[in-house]
Amino acid sequence: MTQDITPQEAMKRLEQHFGSREAMLTHTLTMLSTSGQPADVTFYLHKPLLDVRVGTKLGAARLYGLESHVPRLLRRIEFSNGAVASSAEIWTVNPMPMGGFSPEELAAVDLSEGDKPTGPQGETLRQMIRETYHCTSREETDYFLRRWIAS
Repeated sequence: MTQDITPQEAMKRLEQHFGSREAMLTHTLTMLSTSGQPADVTFYLHKPLLDVRVGTKLGAARLYGLESHVPRLLRRIEFSNGAVASSAEIWTVNPMPMGGFSPEELAAVDLSEGDKPTGPQGETLRQMIRETYHCTSREETDYFLRRWIAS
């Protein structure tokens, strides 16, 4: 049986489980490093990295009990496109499907979901996508909103 909860309740539960945003981010990055699943990684100060994979070093360190290496690895996370970033720069990590999206899948997304209040201060998903992906046009926002909803 499934139970619908509000986005605020979901965030509260995540914080209770992980303890902090940083701990949740570390967990997510580790899982992506281990699985090879692509993700969109957004940053506080610049445009996102799209469909990148997190380098395997972080996952390997966690799998082999080398926890003392994790803080250093989080200061220099390697991505499949050659980019390198610190976890402190990362705003969001949005896992994407392994095979990507077909144009038909993206076109079929119902964008009305993006206009529902979702954020902690009642922001819509559209507003949060516009901010985190640093969108400069309605078309760009719609594109990233479609990707996020489809994922």
